[in-house]
Amino acid sequence: MARPGSSKREAIVAAAKALLWERGYEATSPRDVLALSGAGQGSLYHHFPGKREVAAAALAEMAAEEIAVIDALFAPGPPPLDRVRAYLTRERQALRGCRLARLANEAAMEEPVLRDPVAAYVGHIRASLHGCLEEARDAGGLAPGLAPGAVAAALIAVVEGGYVLARVHWDEAAMREAIDGAVQLLAAASPQA
Repeated sequence: MARPGSSKREAIVAAAKALLWERGYEATSPRDVLALSGAGQGSLYHHFPGKREVAAAALAEMAAEEIAVIDALFAPGPPPLDRVRAYLTRERQALRGCRLARLANEAAMEEPVLRDPVAAYVGHIRASLHGCLEEARDAGGLAPGLAPGAVAAALIAVVEGGYVLARVHWDEAAMREAIDGAVQLLAAASPQA
């Protein structure tokens, strides 16, 4: 997993990122991280006091990476509802689950150091959606009476719920159907529809 010239710390964090997405926090052990990273036990404890701190570093990097993707999707230029549709319909690995929010049901989310990067990511999506929906409303592109914040929360729930549906049925089509429904609802909420 380590790249030539990369540090053991980077290899440890990269391994933790992969394992957190694949297995979650509770099912990932320091031994798993060491095996995947190729680092020795001394390297792990040289850079981190323990599992929680490795996971916190990995989650912070994951959140930054995913926020950069969100920022690109919501970059000004296209009409606001097109940006919202781009978020909804972006390529996802439905059966793997959301890289960050899939940890929401784990007891570890009670710890702020682990919850904060996940909450920052989801909060960034909500703020981006909210901003676009307000922009659409102000331009007459969203039906009067719809609250942008509530619609933003509903759209996030559809995406995250889509991951759940895909994993429960072990079928990516279940997520696509949920997303298609959200896109249809968004179109119906536009007076130009």
